Amino acid sequence: MMDADEQTLPPDGGFARALDLLEFDQIRQQLAGATRTAVGAETAATLTPSGDSRDVAMRQQETTEGRRLLETTGALELGPQDDLRPAIHRAALGGLLRGEELRSVGTLVGAARWNRNTLGRREDLPLLAALAQGLPDLPDIESVVNRAIGAGGEILDDASPELYRLRRESRSVHSSLNDIMQRSLRRFQSAGVIQENIVTERNGRMVLLVKNDFKGQAPGIVHDVSDSGATVFIEPMAAIDLGNRWRETRLAEQREEERVLRQLSSLIASCNDDISLTIQLLGQLDVAIAKGRHAISLRAITPSMASSDDPRRLQMKGARHPLLTGRVVPTNVAIDVGQCVLLITGPNAGGKTVALKTVGLLAMMAHAGLQVPADDAEIPVLDGIYADIGDQQSIFESLSTFSSHIRNLREVLALATPRSLILIDELGSATDPEEGSALAAALLSEFRDRDIMVVATTHHRNVARLAQDQIGMVNASVDLNPRTLEPTYQLTNGVPGRSYALIIASRLGLPESVITTAETHLEPSHIQTDQLLQELQEERLAVAELRNQAEQFLLEARQRQEEAEQRLSVIEDTKAELVGEARRALTEQIGQLMNQIRQAERSLQRQQADQAAEGSLRLERQKLAQARREVASPAWNPIPVERPPWYADLRVGDRVYISGVARPVEVVTAPGEQREVEVVIGSMRARIPVYQLDRPAERLHPAAERAGVVYRRPENKRTLSPEVNLHGYRVDEALTVIDSLLDDAALEGMTSVKIVHGKGTGALRRAIREYLSGHPLVASTEPGEGGAASGVTVVQLQ
Repeated sequence: MMDADEQTLPPDGGFARALDLLEFDQIRQQLAGATRTAVGAETAATLTPSGDSRDVAMRQQETTEGRRLLETTGALELGPQDDLRPAIHRAALGGLLRGEELRSVGTLVGAARWNRNTLGRREDLPLLAALAQGLPDLPDIESVVNRAIGAGGEILDDASPELYRLRRESRSVHSSLNDIMQRSLRRFQSAGVIQENIVTERNGRMVLLVKNDFKGQAPGIVHDVSDSGATVFIEPMAAIDLGNRWRETRLAEQREEERVLRQLSSLIASCNDDISLTIQLLGQLDVAIAKGRHAISLRAITPSMASSDDPRRLQMKGARHPLLTGRVVPTNVAIDVGQCVLLITGPNAGGKTVALKTVGLLAMMAHAGLQVPADDAEIPVLDGIYADIGDQQSIFESLSTFSSHIRNLREVLALATPRSLILIDELGSATDPEEGSALAAALLSEFRDRDIMVVATTHHRNVARLAQDQIGMVNASVDLNPRTLEPTYQLTNGVPGRSYALIIASRLGLPESVITTAETHLEPSHIQTDQLLQELQEERLAVAELRNQAEQFLLEARQRQEEAEQRLSVIEDTKAELVGEARRALTEQIGQLMNQIRQAERSLQRQQADQAAEGSLRLERQKLAQARREVASPAWNPIPVERPPWYADLRVGDRVYISGVARPVEVVTAPGEQREVEVVIGSMRARIPVYQLDRPAERLHPAAERAGVVYRRPENKRTLSPEVNLHGYRVDEALTVIDSLLDDAALEGMTSVKIVHGKGTGALRRAIREYLSGHPLVASTEPGEGGAASGVTVVQLQ
């Protein structure tokens, strides 16, 4: 065997040896199935990992951009799915392309143009934009092909002037010929010699189906006879001249069509290199989009890829094997700085190999530029992944299972470097347990001393004890549920696993005497360790169950709290509405009674009633007036309603929303003793109780702020600019600003405002003046200096 320093890395960078063992080919098949072009599928099917950090970073960025494109605006135009490379090659050799092939080339060029324009505007997709900018610009091919070839590959009449003339002539001759054939058909029908009442075609000639026994009564040329001999296909004599002409025209038309196809094929051949480059670049874009589509389907994330200069750490949280169907239990794997050997122990069928393959496959995907199915992943940039998984014995080479493992490990030792990842399944198996355990311990120590990252599985407890005691090594375990013996598929770091061999054998029906005898052969330290591990596992299981219960209780408590808060909010709103409605109803009733009392008082005065009755009536009226004041007072509150604190902070100029009103209104009078505010609603003022206010509004319309309609509050006063500049505004924005300006100017007591709108095309000026002419606050308008076409309009207010 050659020394390690005499070995050189293989051209594939050390990844190809593990591709089959980790089933990376199935990942490539998934990716190829997500592509839309033949070149993209080929590229995806041959995707290989890379050990170059810059290459890996670029591939990951490409996947990220492909996913971002799908999640924002959708996929790209990638042209036809058929592989056009054979057709382009045939054209380059002087061959003739069919109409469908030419149309596909036109579609391809159009897709390239669309992608180049679309991605050129995406600053958030620099890699895809750079690829798209490399697409050749071939407008002549697209326009010429689309003008000459229809969507179904048919040659259009406008493909050439000569073809247009020939087809028009052919249609005219065909119409005349069809008239003659129809007349002949009717004549032969009346003579009783027609076999079927149709006009058909034989050998490029229009013919009638005549009974063989009566062919002498139908003069013409026989072009064919049916298989039974009962029918002859005859071209009537009257149609021969037009038939000849029609056939000649059709032959000329076919020659012109072939000339058009050859001309277009020559054009394609002249652009052979550009079209081939277009196919290749669209294939690369297709792969980028496919990688994004693959990442979305796996709910994958972009792994953090540390370079060789960074501290080496491999961590995967919530990692899921991408090829397993059904319910996949996430796995947490960690090889921290200062540790390079992770040893996984545990029972058969517990998930050791799945965890091992998950680590290797996700690392392989990351180096191929694919996102990985995990909640979080930190993977160092590796120069190779080497694996020894499964039974690789060879009958042809007379290698046993153990021999094949040793040969693989020898090659791994020769090729692996501190930047490699080694995966070993069932380390030290397939031979004598004692010697296998010693060999496994020696191999792990060798890898640790050479600082090579290793993830290995084993059943040997002595090897697990070594990993527990040695610096640079760490144990991990998969376990069975101690109560049901079903696999949990959970990987636990820092704890070696149990074997469960005797327990499983007992449950599978092995006699109890055999189990008891087997236990007597176990070392006391083994039994004590197994009992400690069992107790630890049961405690961990109990803690996990309690944690799950606590999390479930917490979730339910939060849900109940949210439901209670929602119900309380509804109750508070309903309570406030009921109080307001009751207040208004009582106020209206008292008002009606007051009116009745006034009417009665006036009636008594007219009748000059006695003073006692008048005094009694006045007393009752005073009582009702007092009741009315009490109802209107905020102190009267049949149901105490809690008001938001912002009610107390209302100031003049604040903008608020009223319940049931979509637009905000402005407060012009702060709340008084009656807890009422005066607001401006459009061009009207109204006093409303504060409980009818819904919420504070935001700032003024952005267009109004840009125009200068901004309020200041020095010492609780506000000032409004009498001039607004609407240069560059759209009509709808300008009218919003003007409406706000007129309302506020009227509140300020201003007599006029000036609107600067500019001249321009005059559209904004006309819209503004038309709007002002019907506004209720406007007394008159007049143009500024410059006459009717002035860029200023002066508004006089009512």
